[in-house]
Amino acid sequence: MIETIECLYDEIHGPKITPYELLENVKLPNYISVDFSTDSNNNIVAYTKCLLEHGDYVVFTYVFDKDNKLLSLKSTIYGIEDELYNRKTEIEKFYQLASQSLKPILKAI
Repeated sequence: MIETIECLYDEIHGPKITPYELLENVKLPNYISVDFSTDSNNNIVAYTKCLLEHGDYVVFTYVFDKDNKLLSLKSTIYGIEDELYNRKTEIEKFYQLASQSLKPILKAI
């Protein structure tokens, strides 16, 4: 149960990765670019383009809030988008697990 609560805390408060840390990716030999912009909600959106071993490209789209916390991460390869991480979904998952662990067990007498 403590591990679940620690995971919930980490999902709420932990940054996972920051926009600044993404800049380091551009130094890697298989990364082509790291670009930043903002969306209509003033979130930071980062796009990284990466060359895979077999020669194809993948684009990773990171969305960060104003506190630089990762909100979501998606990959796009061959035109197919896949959500790899969603903070809201992870918080809900660990909240449910923690809630179930904290509910008292009722026994019929």
